[in-house]
Amino acid sequence: MPKKIFLVACEASGDLHGAHLITEIKKLAPGTEFCGVGGAKMQATGMQIFNDMTKISALGLGDVLWNYFKYLKIFNKTLENIRHEKPDAVILIDSPAFNLRLAKKISALAPVLYYISPQLWAWGKRRIHIVKKHIREMLVILPFEKDFYEKEGVAVKFVGHPLLDSIPELPDAASLRKKIGIPDGKKAIGLFSGSREKEVKRILPIMLQAAAYLRKDFPEAVFFISKSANVRPAVYDELLQNLPFKVECPKTSFYELVKAMDFAYVASGTATLETALIGTPFFLLYKASWSTYLLGKHLIKVPYLGLVNLLADTRVIPEFIQQEAHPETLAHEAKVFLRTPELQQKMKEEFRQVREKLGQKGASARAAKEIQNFLDRRP
Repeated sequence: MPKKIFLVACEASGDLHGAHLITEIKKLAPGTEFCGVGGAKMQATGMQIFNDMTKISALGLGDVLWNYFKYLKIFNKTLENIRHEKPDAVILIDSPAFNLRLAKKISALAPVLYYISPQLWAWGKRRIHIVKKHIREMLVILPFEKDFYEKEGVAVKFVGHPLLDSIPELPDAASLRKKIGIPDGKKAIGLFSGSREKEVKRILPIMLQAAAYLRKDFPEAVFFISKSANVRPAVYDELLQNLPFKVECPKTSFYELVKAMDFAYVASGTATLETALIGTPFFLLYKASWSTYLLGKHLIKVPYLGLVNLLADTRVIPEFIQQEAHPETLAHEAKVFLRTPELQQKMKEEFRQVREKLGQKGASARAAKEIQNFLDRRP
């Protein structure tokens, strides 16, 4: 009899990883039924979508509170759906604020597996008891997460990082620069301010001011942005108007644009790891509302914000957080970095070492195999 899997992916990144996971499970067990919470990409695989949370943007504490009743309504509906569907397993994908709470309510209804772990290693062990009690198996994407959960007595498998599959083989930087139209001898600098509207509004102005200072030392530099589909075009138009220099936005993929850059400022998030895996030197920027920042500073128990530094267990990339993300400081540090080839080469070499730590491609396929093995062991 075909198995039924209920998946819960609350964000756009989870929707992407969930879609890849479904595709791989179908290769192993074509008759498997899929339903749950997800977005357009999971729906495109044939999954029945009961709720789509990917369009609800929650960047900080204030956003979560503002959307509280939306989350509560979807949470209660999801519980109702799981009771009605009686799935053979529930797969939770990332989004711990929603999914750990959900796990407590549903573990008596169906076995729960977790793909893309909550960052309990960053927030301390306050919620590890939830995982121990309600999650049958963790499928983790970072090597140190396996050690963390094993020490806590949690069943865990390291499957590798799905970004290794998402980033395609790219042409060399020179070819991409020619394709994009970057003149020879000009420095190409990326200003990558994130994928959410509030994030872009908060961080892109800082990057633009830093670029203005940087032009004094590198007047030939060309600056580029990549526009997010989640941000209204009018937001970019307003931020880019009346600048004393031109900012380009070529019609090419984000990955190709990153590869073509000599250097970039990158907002904290998935894009920092993507940029490192592509091999482009960058600085990390983070600026949140003060309520979110102060809460995070109190709760976070790790020495770095950026995943690249956490994986390397050392400071590979400079992190400019909150008040440290000052345009003049950013420009000065970038000037020194861009005039020191040895620093650039050292960073690129450390990026290669980080990539090696993430294992081989095929994370979605390995995760699918673990899930199928789990289902096969059940009556």
